Amino acid sequence: MKKNIFIITLVLIANFVFAGDINNIKEKESNKLICGKVIDKLSGEEIAGAEIIINNKIIYSDLNGNFSALVPITKIDAKVSSISYNDTKINIDPFSYTKIVVELEVK
Repeated sequence: MKKNIFIITLVLIANFVFAGDINNIKEKESNKLICGKVIDKLSGEEIAGAEIIINNKIIYSDLNGNFSALVPITKIDAKVSSISYNDTKINIDPFSYTKIVVELEVK
């Protein structure tokens, strides 16, 4: 009897551990990874630490000006800002396969 209870318990635990969360799967299917780069408009140099706000989610560009984010599969707007640069608004089209290049102008 104890052996049967142990086996049933083990099977139930395995189901919880290996079962996928259907909500998480649906969320991943309805999003797309976008990538971009933030550069200085005049010099073309990369801007590290630029703040990108997409759907109230804040991400930052890396040392090479690159950024990436998971966005919903709809056209959305984003705000890009950095110290001593003018804020810029961009439109993100998740159906486009081109890398987003954001050019910021010095204040």
